[in-house]
Amino acid sequence: MKRYFYMLAALAIAACQQPVQPEMAPGKVQVEPVITRATEVNFEDGDRIGFTMTKVNDAEAYASNECLTFGGGVFSGDLMWYADAYSEADVYAYYPYSESGTPTAYFAVEDQTDGIAKADLMAASKKGVLPTPNAITMVFKHLMTKLVINIDNQSGAEVTGVEIGGCRLVTGLDISEMALTKYTDIVIEAEPLIKAYEATAGKVWQAIVIPDKAKLEIIVNLSNGKKITQPLAEMTLKSGGQYSINARLLQDDMTVSASGEIENWTDEGEIGFEGEGTTEEIPVEFIEYDGYFVYDGVEYKTVKLADGNTWMAENLRLIPRGRTVSSDPAEDAGIWYPAANADKVADPALAETLGLLYDAATAFGVESITADNAGTFEGCQGICPTGWHIPTVAEMTGLVGHSSNSALINTDGAYYDATIKGASIAALAEAGWTWQFASMRNKTSVTGKGSYTVTNYNGVYGIMSYVIGSTLHQATTNEDGSLKNIQYHYFMPLYNASNEKISVAYGNFLSGASVRCVKNR
Repeated sequence: MKRYFYMLAALAIAACQQPVQPEMAPGKVQVEPVITRATEVNFEDGDRIGFTMTKVNDAEAYASNECLTFGGGVFSGDLMWYADAYSEADVYAYYPYSESGTPTAYFAVEDQTDGIAKADLMAASKKGVLPTPNAITMVFKHLMTKLVINIDNQSGAEVTGVEIGGCRLVTGLDISEMALTKYTDIVIEAEPLIKAYEATAGKVWQAIVIPDKAKLEIIVNLSNGKKITQPLAEMTLKSGGQYSINARLLQDDMTVSASGEIENWTDEGEIGFEGEGTTEEIPVEFIEYDGYFVYDGVEYKTVKLADGNTWMAENLRLIPRGRTVSSDPAEDAGIWYPAANADKVADPALAETLGLLYDAATAFGVESITADNAGTFEGCQGICPTGWHIPTVAEMTGLVGHSSNSALINTDGAYYDATIKGASIAALAEAGWTWQFASMRNKTSVTGKGSYTVTNYNGVYGIMSYVIGSTLHQATTNEDGSLKNIQYHYFMPLYNASNEKISVAYGNFLSGASVRCVKNR
């Protein structure tokens, strides 16, 4: 029986003293796989992956296309860690293993009638890995597209086979980037017919195809010798996406419609087959576990706090589809890298630990915020995963108690300390909700110029950090009716010799702040 594997939450405990250099590397390299989009293709004993490891400062790979075999929940082989235990490496892997080397191309498997496993291709990558006696957790993603064809057969004959025409024959691959590339080494004389796998007798057929902008056709072969073909409107198939196609088969024709349901590989999605044939964007993958979730391939810790809510325990670093992160705070990009350093310069590397900075519109998942709609986003999901949302002011004061608006002070706040008029940073950290000093992109007005605000206290940079809330404080306009300012409630730290706390203040909607989502109840 195929088995599903889940990521173990890793709790890193910081040591108070400098570590002692070990005398030897920690044994064999092992990989613990996580499949974020599941099919019936799941790793089992004997499965093999190709594994490549390159030390960050070396020109040549430390290990190239090393064969690792699955057993006991991990992939392993003869590969040993290098001796320099403080030298980072970038690693990537792919499945299934190819003895000829890491594949640079993928050819469509035309006959899938005995199962889709042989047509599947998965890849995983991870940067900045240090030698460890534990297995490296790697998130494997499907690079191809899965089609599920549901047939309501009212033809009076049996379906003997389903084929899919108009599919792409070959694509180039960059496994290290888990991406498809152009492939020009062959001349395509004819597109293949993909013979689908009969997953449920007489009802459901499945096939793996190459992601592409394509105009497919469904071909159904019947036991009476008839072949019924139905062209589909042009659509864009997404890498890692599963699409359901519903077909109603009559005696001499077939009607086809799209299902909005996406099972297994992604959460939901829809493709159109009639008229203009539009395709909705595949949503970001999300899988939730006890104590963490995986969102768009990134693991985030979560914690249930004394207020009864479950919060993200670290800052979000999601890049919404089609968006670009900016290193220039003067640019109204909506997303910026943090700049928690003495030079007040954006540092992309800091995003791995401190998250990204978002303006309110990006955090709320909308194109723009106006004086008219500013108060409509309280509790919105925004760029949070499904089932989570941008915190409201009630949830914020319910956690830390104090607000700069005296009317909102909640002395029953779970971590409220009346002596400091807020929640102790240390108390929150002890509960598992560690504040991350990520700096902020400050913009005080609609017409003002954005800049990074970085404050240093006792060697800690990024003290001036905010976490955005979804409850409106106020929206103001000028005498001519033009927008003057919009402010939302934000978490804000105060960090000095006498007071280290988190309270609730106001923040400009165009500023760049961190995002921590809270789970819906």
